[in-house]
Amino acid sequence: VPPIAAPSPGGAMATFTRTDFPNRSGDVQVKVVIRNGHTTDLQAVQLPPDRARSAYISQVAGPMLRTEVLQAQSARIDIVSGATYTSQSYAQSVESALQQAHLG
Repeated sequence: VPPIAAPSPGGAMATFTRTDFPNRSGDVQVKVVIRNGHTTDLQAVQLPPDRARSAYISQVAGPMLRTEVLQAQSARIDIVSGATYTSQSYAQSVESALQQAHLG
């Protein structure tokens, strides 16, 4: 599946979604919103929901990972304790989107 890039008029804002990154807990895919060269929002398109434990980890780790990326303005983020695989796949998805945006 090719990456999706949706630039807005004037090029000031663009949204990038790359293919999902699988791990042993499930697939992770993140949509990254770039405005004026800065990451302004992230939305988890897909986090592991299959098993109760994976769904719980996704519910807790997703907002934490979003905050980490927004603060770091990169995919170089700390792993969320107890969500190692999800954290790694989240960072990979963000890095992939940032590379597509020529920011990674």
